[in-house]
Amino acid sequence: MLDVKNLKPVVRFLLLAGVVTLAAACAKKEESTTAPSESSAAGAGTTSDGSTGATASPSSFDGQDAGGHLVKVAATNTMSPDQMAKAKSLAESKGCFACHQVEQKIVGPAFAWVAYKYKGNPKGVATLSNAIEHGVTGVWGPMPMPAQNVTPAEAKELASWVLAQKPIAPPKAS
Repeated sequence: MLDVKNLKPVVRFLLLAGVVTLAAACAKKEESTTAPSESSAAGAGTTSDGSTGATASPSSFDGQDAGGHLVKVAATNTMSPDQMAKAKSLAESKGCFACHQVEQKIVGPAFAWVAYKYKGNPKGVATLSNAIEHGVTGVWGPMPMPAQNVTPAEAKELASWVLAQKPIAPPKAS
């Protein structure tokens, strides 16, 4: 296994760029060979258990005001099924699935793990939007996430969608 920590920053960047490029090419090839059928598109609003499939963060959580007192704060990550589908489509078109999946690690962390990490954080959307738009290093290990080609509004929509996933705790590092 390649020890990424001992590589020079330029080599790490080139390695990451190669992985991202390869993953994006694979995702485009897969996307072009699989087209959704009418029946799957029509049933996109419900799941097998009859629920709408929309996921959301809790409607409120305890936070602290400027004086350090606990207060109830409304969460803003509730998305309708239509918003979830639109945001997922944006994630697909921007190549997010080349490095991430909803419930498992590919190159980057699973979206559900990110939702778990930022669950109840009032700055979660802003933090993730910034990471998507400008890139980030060291949050989920040594592999950096490069800046993505998105507008600030797209970054916010993607961050909200990630945080609206059902939170799943990441596996413990061994």
